[in-house]
Amino acid sequence: MDKSYLEERFCALWQSCAGANAEQVWQKLQQHYTEPHRQYHTLAHLAQCLGELDSAKEYVVEFSASELAIWFHDIIYHYGARDNEILSAAYLRNVAGHAMSTPLINRVCEFIIATQHTGAAKDAATAYVVDIDLSGFGLPWEKYLADSDALRKEAESVSDERYYQGKLRFLRELQCWPSLYQSPFFRHRLESAAQSNISRYAAGLRNQSFGEYFTCQA
Repeated sequence: MDKSYLEERFCALWQSCAGANAEQVWQKLQQHYTEPHRQYHTLAHLAQCLGELDSAKEYVVEFSASELAIWFHDIIYHYGARDNEILSAAYLRNVAGHAMSTPLINRVCEFIIATQHTGAAKDAATAYVVDIDLSGFGLPWEKYLADSDALRKEAESVSDERYYQGKLRFLRELQCWPSLYQSPFFRHRLESAAQSNISRYAAGLRNQSFGEYFTCQA
């Protein structure tokens, strides 16, 4: 991950959409994404999401709004909190102030709230944002497992039993969806790998003790 690239990219986007204070907004943003309790919801996660956004560039019609949503969708993050996305949208709304158009702010906030993943995306543009947020499920197995381990470290105060039982419930919910990805682009590109990763990980939770499975990454 090239932090200077991320800074340049963010500042260019902010300048084009808001026209002022790009460096100040960046400094605050990167402070949030480098908080000590974060192991997965970091600048590296943003970089991965931005790469997926770029891969779908010809299909994403609201590109600037989508990119802004990616930058801010996890700016507020605490494990187990139910209002992370709501607070992240509020953060964007506050920092954008009067420098950004109200329709753009409203749209970015819609995208951020959609990353709660509580139902079907309301339109095609939203589908791309939520698919990008879930794109890590379709990474190669070793990277998917590393991300899963990083997520576990963000919940250090929770016992293995409680954490992995909750994780298994979540994975079972995902397996009940008609498909993980809602846009044709990401469904074609990542669905097969994502379903394989989810099934493999869930099988490990069901069939082996938590300790044995997560110390032997076979």
